[in-house]
Amino acid sequence: MNIIELIPYLKNLHKAESVSQVFLPDIEFDLVELYVKDKLALDSEVVFLDADSIPNELKIELDGVLHENLFPLYLAQEMVEEYVKTYNDELSDIEIAKRLLEYRINDA
Repeated sequence: MNIIELIPYLKNLHKAESVSQVFLPDIEFDLVELYVKDKLALDSEVVFLDADSIPNELKIELDGVLHENLFPLYLAQEMVEEYVKTYNDELSDIEIAKRLLEYRINDA
């Protein structure tokens, strides 16, 4: 799943919690970190990681592959939900994904 494909799951808390349980069953929602493989890009694969089992680093290497932190899942969900609310659900998933990525690159 890439960032664009993740957006529909982040539009409300229930969906975000559900997708979190698919990837990390039995891990609290607030402890899930979203990382992307290789680089921050719209087509980069998103990986759900347990914050307690990884170093608190912006970039980490897992199985020889570089991963870069996107956001904690709860924060990404709140941001996407706010974009939906602010723009009356008129932004496409790709537009929301671009805004999320731009915020991460430029402001976070």
